[in-house]
Amino acid sequence: MKSFAVFTDSSSNITSEEMKQAGIREIIPFHIYINDKEYLASGDWTYISAKDYYEIIRNGANMRSSQATEAQYEAAFRAALADGEDVLSVSCTGALSNSYKESIRAAQKLQTEYPDAKIICIDSHGCMDSMGMMVIEACSKRDRGESIDDVAAWIEKEKDCYNEVGTVDRLSYLRKAGRISASAAFFGGAFSIKPIVVYDEIGNNVAIEKVRGRKTSMERTAELCAEYIRPEGCSNIGISHADCEEDARALGEMIKQKCKEKGINTEFHFRYSFVESGVGSSVGPGTLIVGFYGDPPMRTLHRKK
Repeated sequence: MKSFAVFTDSSSNITSEEMKQAGIREIIPFHIYINDKEYLASGDWTYISAKDYYEIIRNGANMRSSQATEAQYEAAFRAALADGEDVLSVSCTGALSNSYKESIRAAQKLQTEYPDAKIICIDSHGCMDSMGMMVIEACSKRDRGESIDDVAAWIEKEKDCYNEVGTVDRLSYLRKAGRISASAAFFGGAFSIKPIVVYDEIGNNVAIEKVRGRKTSMERTAELCAEYIRPEGCSNIGISHADCEEDARALGEMIKQKCKEKGINTEFHFRYSFVESGVGSSVGPGTLIVGFYGDPPMRTLHRKK
């Protein structure tokens, strides 16, 4: 059976060490701009430290991000194809980024040059730790001998189980990123309103509830994780924070407690990390995001609003 290389982008929040352990061929970086100076996104925060990054955001710098480009994907795919490997690429949700579309353009161009090769590009319907866990599991399946077609089919079937729930601390950052109106940010801030956010069916971030206060938002995040988690599918839980590690670890303890209350006694493995820079520039310091394997109906909660 022909071997295949696995690619993803930096929105997966995977570190270089995790990349090596999993056997990911390459992580294609997004682009971050701070006062128009360009940096490459990295799970290792190679080009700027996470602490410095979030402090710069607090100080009001002009921040923006852009997806991985067709040229980046083409160069990465070409190297694997030249080595005789097929290509499986998993990109940030197309609802939030054009990274997937850029990978498709590169694949279409290269397919004419390598007509006998398989180049499969997948929209993950997610990003952050949930996407990273899925990509690492895909590599594990490959290493156990599954074909590129079988692994791709598994991703398409399972990707809506890799879920996310989280909350932001200050609505002003969402307003600056154009996600909410100025009036919503003002009144939300005045009344300490915290949205609870999940993925929808296509991987867009949607607010399903609004609660008052930081502690309440953390407790509700933990409750939703415990309600929808399916530990028989994966017992890993990723908690990413935008420079609020103490709150992240407190949230981990809340999740453990809420799971025990529901009779879920699984020994979970928690991974704590910073919210990756592309997402962080939109949501701002204080954000908490939980990635886990759970019931797909969580993605339809926005319909009940």
